[in-house]
Amino acid sequence: MGRKDDIFDYVKHVKKSVSANEVSEQLQLDRSNVSRYLNELFKEGLIEKTSGKPTLYFYPTTSQNREITAQNDVETSHVFEGLIGSEGSLKIAIQQAKAAILYPPRGLHTLILGKTGTGKSFFAECMYKYALESGNIEGNAPFIQFNCADYAQNPQLLFGHIFGVKKGAFTGATEDRKGLIEKANQGILFLDEIHRLPPEGQEMLFTFIDKGEFRSLGDSEQVKTASVQIIGATTESTESFMLETFTRRIPMTITLPSLEERKFEERYQLIEHFLIQESNRLHEKIYVERRALAAFLLYRTSANIGQLQRDLKLACAKSFLQYKSKQVSTLFIRQEDLPLHVQKGLLDVKEYRDKMDRIIDADQEIFTFVDREASDGKSDIDDMDFYQHIETKLKILNKEGKTIKEIQTELLSDVDQYFNEYIDQLPQIGFDEMVDVQIWNLTDKIYKYAEQELNRSFKKKMRFAFALHLQGTVDRIRQNKAINHPNLNEIHKKYSKEFKVSIEVAQIIENELDIEIPLDEIGFITMFLVADVEEGMYIQEDKVRIIVIMHGTSTASSMLQTVQNLLGVQIGKAFDMPLTMEVRDMYDAVKKNILELTPSKGVLFLVDMGSVSSFGNMIYEETGIRTRTISMASTPIVMEAVRKTSLGRSLEDIYQSCHQLFESQFKSVVFRPKPTKKAIITACFTGEGVAIKIKERLEHLEVSIKSRHKLWRHD
Repeated sequence: MGRKDDIFDYVKHVKKSVSANEVSEQLQLDRSNVSRYLNELFKEGLIEKTSGKPTLYFYPTTSQNREITAQNDVETSHVFEGLIGSEGSLKIAIQQAKAAILYPPRGLHTLILGKTGTGKSFFAECMYKYALESGNIEGNAPFIQFNCADYAQNPQLLFGHIFGVKKGAFTGATEDRKGLIEKANQGILFLDEIHRLPPEGQEMLFTFIDKGEFRSLGDSEQVKTASVQIIGATTESTESFMLETFTRRIPMTITLPSLEERKFEERYQLIEHFLIQESNRLHEKIYVERRALAAFLLYRTSANIGQLQRDLKLACAKSFLQYKSKQVSTLFIRQEDLPLHVQKGLLDVKEYRDKMDRIIDADQEIFTFVDREASDGKSDIDDMDFYQHIETKLKILNKEGKTIKEIQTELLSDVDQYFNEYIDQLPQIGFDEMVDVQIWNLTDKIYKYAEQELNRSFKKKMRFAFALHLQGTVDRIRQNKAINHPNLNEIHKKYSKEFKVSIEVAQIIENELDIEIPLDEIGFITMFLVADVEEGMYIQEDKVRIIVIMHGTSTASSMLQTVQNLLGVQIGKAFDMPLTMEVRDMYDAVKKNILELTPSKGVLFLVDMGSVSSFGNMIYEETGIRTRTISMASTPIVMEAVRKTSLGRSLEDIYQSCHQLFESQFKSVVFRPKPTKKAIITACFTGEGVAIKIKERLEHLEVSIKSRHKLWRHD
């Protein structure tokens, strides 16, 4: 029984009017899918709905409607109506199949045509079940399936399997053996890949079709009879392999559509069906991120539904392995876990976006597929920053059984890198746009005091680095987040003079900002007073490659050039993607450039949105080059990536830093708007008119949405 049948059954027996939301909650199904099925049931006359808002659905109770429904129940085949596409791409095929089964006296011999993986074998089984359901064959009638390709290289054995063997017919035939036709008497014989049957076999078969008679291989005397309906299946054109005399004897030909020829909605239903099957099998909820689901909806399958099912099963198996090994807390399928050929479906998102958004909620990021009996589960994402990184890594190292000395060495190395990166290659200009004025004035006051106490001068870059750090620290303290230094005692011993000054600095900060500086933070402050690292200390020939890809004619170029001018470096490659450019063309251009660069340290992609977010994973799958991707990248994120790359930092370090900066941009301020109309403000740092273009696109989208809303209201 399909989801549509489940919904109809619920509405039929609930004995009251129900909304789509109620059905969704009771049956634990996606609300948009429920709404679609309810409207289909209404159009088919099986249920009624109210005209008000919210729309309520109910089962009709008049005697006339009951009679109509009863008649529909008799005429409807549960076997075929449960097929995805029964009212769409398979409607004609199902009508033909029913006619072939019901045609007196024992049905019509049938040939099913379709590409590999279109479900020919499954469809033949449905025909057999329909024959049982309709009473056209007895309940114990056999259904025998045989693949002619298994013995295509040995015609003698092939004929023997189908028609039977007479003892002594050939070497090894030591006894009489029944053939498949004899075994299938009063039932159905399904010959898959019938095109592998040679001409002489076809002649033997059409003799049986004409007269209902056949002889076993090697038997020239005894004529046997049987009543069998033949169903053949092939991927080939009938003209290319079958004798004309044979095709004339197969009156019914049914063609099954390929996956690409089927409706977009049907493909989603197939994905939903297979994932729920796996959920039932694994007894777990399956979570799928939006981009992974989009990839499955769009990728090009060479083996149609069969390949779609195999690829989904593989994704579930991989996710289940990670789940069982405790690498993840839920059974979660992500884009990066998919094979490359599946991920490449995302290259067509632009072309099919409207169709896709009608099927899956444009605002939904995680989709759940589950058997109703499965338990609920939630996945929390930790808020990561530098301090949290230390805490998390400390737990990992402890769990790995590292000694105290090994833990201190590894964590201190991280801390050293954290401070060294700030004091080299920092912007000469633009600090007033990145640091709060109060923080900068306080930083200036602190370093005047430190220079006097330590008899040492500090460069402007060092002050700017400390200001950035202090700004983040203040935010963390005000959010009541912990600050832990991995080895405070070591810092105290090694830099005792600077540590003493840091205590006074902490007092200055507390007085100015009315916050309490924890002792561990004093350890971090100390390092900003001792880390006098020379310019270019981390310069390396081979660095992580930075690729910036943005939609628009000059967005990426302008953004990267702005960052390069601020930092005084020439690192990074920009790719501008006009809206008229095909995604696949951009992907090929990016891949070609990366292969020419031969980046041994990896590539960081900084992109804005859409299909380009998938380039990194696909290039890794195709080339083996390590990649990371930050979506919705802004100028500060590009600046952070280029700056850290210039210091020779690793790909993972750069990615984590950019990711933390991305999160802080959205978490640093909590807006509490008054209840009023919502507004979207567009702005562009580069001044190239991108904000205006975005405004125009949003206005066009608003008109489109309003137009659709009117259509939905009259549906």
